[in-house]
Amino acid sequence: MPILDEKHECLNRGDLRQLQLERLQAMLNRVVRNVAYYQETFKRVNILPSDFRSLDDLSQLPLIDRQTLADNHPYGMFAVPLREVVRLHPSRSVRWGEPIVIGHTKNDILAWTHVKARGFAAARITQNDMVQVYLDYTLFPGAVVAHYGAEQLGACVTPLYNMPIADQITIMRNYRATVLICTPTRAVHIVRYLREHGIDPKSLFLHSIVFVGESWSNRTRRQVEENLFVDVFGNYGVSEICMPGIAFECEAKNGLHINEDHFLAEIIDPQTGHVLPPGQRGELVLTTLTREAFPLIRFRTGVSSALNNEPCSCGRTLARMENVTHRTDDMLVVEGVEFTPSEIGMVLSQMEHVSSHYRLVILREETRDRLEVEVEITPDIFIDSLGPLETLRERIEEAIFERLRLKPVIKLVEPKSLQGRDSVVDLRENNHPL
Repeated sequence: MPILDEKHECLNRGDLRQLQLERLQAMLNRVVRNVAYYQETFKRVNILPSDFRSLDDLSQLPLIDRQTLADNHPYGMFAVPLREVVRLHPSRSVRWGEPIVIGHTKNDILAWTHVKARGFAAARITQNDMVQVYLDYTLFPGAVVAHYGAEQLGACVTPLYNMPIADQITIMRNYRATVLICTPTRAVHIVRYLREHGIDPKSLFLHSIVFVGESWSNRTRRQVEENLFVDVFGNYGVSEICMPGIAFECEAKNGLHINEDHFLAEIIDPQTGHVLPPGQRGELVLTTLTREAFPLIRFRTGVSSALNNEPCSCGRTLARMENVTHRTDDMLVVEGVEFTPSEIGMVLSQMEHVSSHYRLVILREETRDRLEVEVEITPDIFIDSLGPLETLRERIEEAIFERLRLKPVIKLVEPKSLQGRDSVVDLRENNHPL
């Protein structure tokens, strides 16, 4: 099995933990010097970076989450001057109207590209491949790094992020693309399109598809592999840290290898915050070890997983995380767009003739996800003409799209019809894609 960076991917576990400790200590000293939030945190818990003698000592520091980042928006969490930052991209905030700014230095981009290349090498991408990137470069911050990672391996890359699926298929066949990088949803969409248009999958040249941006089930993997005659490899990332690039799947397909020389992973009980031992499922928490511009300590990802520290049959010693199939928080993802139900509630609170009750229904319609928003209207809107109702529906649809960049289906329902019902109903196979 191809291993791009054998020195670090196959490092003895004892040596790897020592490397993590050294990088952790260096990072802690840096953030205490340069980040006001961490200065205050260390004072509050009465601890110094020099007190960290073991990786287990990390549990003495508090957990942080997206709200922490929002509270310190825009540059409060940066550990370098802005003149050293070469790229900014927004993540999603839990606060109304405040996208979180994520920064990267030149070294951050190089490290991000390298860990992405590791995952692509594990997916058997080489300089002999033609790689088609079917991702939205405008909404997905990792699309350009996926592009760079494939190029680092010497592969030829075709970024076709804004083309209809018919053109994607035509170019895929004409250019003889051998690898496709896309979300699981888009891969399933391709399967259906080929079937509906009578196109023989064997007329394509694909040997591998790399899933990024969302979670997937074993059923989805089998559906894509069996219908497109390819191997499917998964990846995991978090937009606030590295998406994709935190973890990748090898040919053994028995968990995703975490790039532990760059990220320190913990599993905690989401209710108590206590660290759980390997093998137990809980919430994944990540600490960056090499990030310069935007280092994060004990960041709660909101996803459920478990860790396996046993060596893999592929030869890598990097710990593996279980595939993510659901979240521990209330974050939802539809068509790759992250949002919380409260964000939609905030939109609706600005509207006249709308009550405080609403319900979100998420469906998988053929190959795409669909968000339905059921909204209770107030009695004063009930008049003889349907015009005001249609106007209100259009206003709600436009306002939600403006906020989320996701077009929902709005259903106006009678007053008091939603009281006592679940506020979120997710009917998809994968309840919470990432």
